[in-house]
Amino acid sequence: MKRPYITRKNLIALGIAGIYAFLFIFVALSITATKDTAIAEGNLFQTIALSFGFGPIELTGVTSHVALVIAGLYIVVLVFALIYVRRFQVINHIKWRSWKIWVAYIATLVLSVGLTVGLTFLLNLNNLDQVFLMFKLYAEALLVTTIISVALSAVIMSICLLVVNFKKVNQPYVFFDESKFDDLGEDKELEEEDASVLSSFDNEDDANLNINGANLGGAGAGGGNSLVDGGARELDDREKVFPGLSKIDVTYDGYSVESIPSDEINLSQLVERFRNYLAKEEKLYYDIDTLRIFIAGLNATRLSILEGLSGTGKSSLPRYFAKFVNAEVTFLPVQVTWRDKTSILGYFNDFSKTYNETDFLLRLYEASYNPDRIHVFVLDEMNISRVEYYFADFLSVLEYPSDQWKIRIMQLPFGFVPPAKLEDGNVTIPENSYFVGTANKDDSTFSIADKVYDRSTVIAFDNKNEPFETEGIATPITLSYSKLKALFEDALKNEDNLLTSQDWDKLFKITNYIYDQFEVAFGNRVMNQIEKIVPVFVASGGKKEDALDFILARKILIKLEGRFEEYVKPALRTLLELLDSVYGAKEFNLSRKQINSLIRKL
Repeated sequence: MKRPYITRKNLIALGIAGIYAFLFIFVALSITATKDTAIAEGNLFQTIALSFGFGPIELTGVTSHVALVIAGLYIVVLVFALIYVRRFQVINHIKWRSWKIWVAYIATLVLSVGLTVGLTFLLNLNNLDQVFLMFKLYAEALLVTTIISVALSAVIMSICLLVVNFKKVNQPYVFFDESKFDDLGEDKELEEEDASVLSSFDNEDDANLNINGANLGGAGAGGGNSLVDGGARELDDREKVFPGLSKIDVTYDGYSVESIPSDEINLSQLVERFRNYLAKEEKLYYDIDTLRIFIAGLNATRLSILEGLSGTGKSSLPRYFAKFVNAEVTFLPVQVTWRDKTSILGYFNDFSKTYNETDFLLRLYEASYNPDRIHVFVLDEMNISRVEYYFADFLSVLEYPSDQWKIRIMQLPFGFVPPAKLEDGNVTIPENSYFVGTANKDDSTFSIADKVYDRSTVIAFDNKNEPFETEGIATPITLSYSKLKALFEDALKNEDNLLTSQDWDKLFKITNYIYDQFEVAFGNRVMNQIEKIVPVFVASGGKKEDALDFILARKILIKLEGRFEEYVKPALRTLLELLDSVYGAKEFNLSRKQINSLIRKL
């Protein structure tokens, strides 16, 4: 069972309950007012009570007034308890017809009323006649307070309706059918113009309809989904068009969970504890630098690629990382038929007038409601189809600033109200989302394009790691996205973690030689990734040279695969000598291994 949490809508309800409770106490004191009290006798509330035939009530003693205040406070407590039960029902997807939920509601009501009655008795044990007067006063005050609240609400709503409709006095009320408004002047012309624009989109897209499984009216490979003429009138129920997304809106009442608790931990402790957890609890054994670069890569790119031999723990790493930090994880087995974004984000079916929602889309949408919880999306065997095809939109959008991480999933018709977080038919990629792809290297898979490698962190799994004995804490933690982001920012602020000018000069000697000999560029994108990966890698307990070794091997040398020119082999040998002279014979082991592997193939 998931623990309930309170939304902003619930806080508004509690605020209203607090106002009602204060009004209840004030009304009760007004009803019992005499000439000796601060509130004038014959006041409005007392007059209303007398008009209902209620006789005068006089409170005596401090305990009676204390009981009255406590009764008012229990109104707020009752509302909070009912909200909590409701949130528990919604979060855990329990149907409202469940007898357990009704028992919980009734028990909450009975308990709150019972506590109020019990405290009233306890505070007035010496004067039982006063107890019954108190109960009478509660009833009268509740009735008068409710009448006044209803009247005030009606007045406030009337004012709101007046203000809103005064601003839109020349516009039709959309609740009615559009056909009833024949003479609306400029508004009618604007509406016809919008319909004309929509029709032009439909006619243009109609020639590009793509049959993809059940997608008989979906989008083409390059664009958003189309709607047939008249879609604005037919798509008037978002719960039917987007049932899954609408259900998520209901679950969260349209409000995001602003923050979640997080354990206090630094990057070095995070990596050590994660490694211990994998070994002790899951019997998975990883080299610690692999875990360091995996964590550091999250700071540099939103896409990580884990490639290599089958059975080396590629799929297990993101799965158990999510389990270790109490994050959400979504596995998506890639299919060989995937050709465009509709394979992972779904498509609109023109015949059924519904959107075929994928699990990936639903989880991505839900991640927007949990901005402080880390969400990991795993594309399992991602290169069984061409990554640069079905993931192209993500590769492009993730290069923009985070406030522009939006992907169009369909063209919405004029007048259609979409799910809360589907703005203008665009689904947002929230900052707390990380994408991890696993890739095998065999005859059944495609090679991954350089542009995908450039935009991702690539980790090679070439060996099966040997078991080792764990030392230290191995229990899971709760790590929020805001905490992880703060850890990354702290690592970047520490000058000891950053590359010095001497470090850059040494690296440029290697990269300049590679460019001169092989024409493999060391671009700004790789530079930016180095500036984000190295500090986090060092803060995780690693060395700068090891981080640079990883980047050189997986970002630069990997592009030399398939080069068989005569000059390549001697140039690679010279590169080994250059590494020895710049960094020494004991550093850059990954790069040396990569270079020697290339030499053997020549």
